[in-house]
Amino acid sequence: DLVEYGVHRAYHSDAFLWRIHAVHHSSRQMDWLASSRLHVLEALFTRTATLAPIFLLGFDQGVVNAYAIFVGFHATLIHANVRWRFGWLEHVFVTPRHHHWHHADHAEAINTNYAVHFAFIDRLFGSLYLPAAWPDEYGISGEQPGRRYRDHTAFPFREPACA
Repeated sequence: DLVEYGVHRAYHSDAFLWRIHAVHHSSRQMDWLASSRLHVLEALFTRTATLAPIFLLGFDQGVVNAYAIFVGFHATLIHANVRWRFGWLEHVFVTPRHHHWHHADHAEAINTNYAVHFAFIDRLFGSLYLPAAWPDEYGISGEQPGRRYRDHTAFPFREPACA
């Protein structure tokens, strides 16, 4: 999860990587499908960066498969439009409220909550933002990637619009 935290933070720090990741953040509504709204380069880069250490550390194929299944279910849950509370577990694990704030179009939530599985990593690196309320707006301000898949695919390579 530390590798994924670093990769995720890089997507928010580098201008070109942000344009790749902005496709994911462009959803104006949070629902379970938002977890699958990814630029193909983000999917390839993130999966390679997170799975390579697992393979290099010699984990059994069954463990890798179990991890992949867990990641799929967890990603769907944290993007889902549910208002569940998890009590003290919210201090340990990334929950829907934690990740919804990451996707919020609120100034105070920008560049927060990068952790993917363990919320305490955000606390450790000072990027945790977890108010009691839920966000009321999602998406990105400014230039939008477009609505079609081909627009999403081309977005990182287009010249950014001038403000």
